[in-house]
Amino acid sequence: MDTHTQKKVLGSIILVMLVILLCLCAILVTGARRSGIVHSTTLRTLLTAQRTKGPLPFSDTNLIRPWMTFDYINQLFALPSDYLKITLNIQDSRYPNLSLSEYRESIATSSDAFLDTVRTAILDSTTTRQ
Repeated sequence: MDTHTQKKVLGSIILVMLVILLCLCAILVTGARRSGIVHSTTLRTLLTAQRTKGPLPFSDTNLIRPWMTFDYINQLFALPSDYLKITLNIQDSRYPNLSLSEYRESIATSSDAFLDTVRTAILDSTTTRQ
């Protein structure tokens, strides 16, 4: 092979490698967003709430994520420790050290439906407190 042909082949190989690298980056970013890793607004709000040592307002239930434990949610929203256990009729002995996704899997329901149920229970707690 002459030098010109070698440069063309090398250029093509580099181009293919760059395309593959860009595709992998796109896949990683998409996966991170779907799994909840990339949520700077959520994390910023949670960190602010922890810094101020006050509970989140009930209007922030949209910040609830599947990785959170019931204990963490109780603390974030200043709920009584057994409120969600009673309201959602949770029998699992791991409560409150149980993540929403672990519990959801054990009762075989969809993630979105279960998160909505938890959010509704938290919003309903405002009426039971009054």
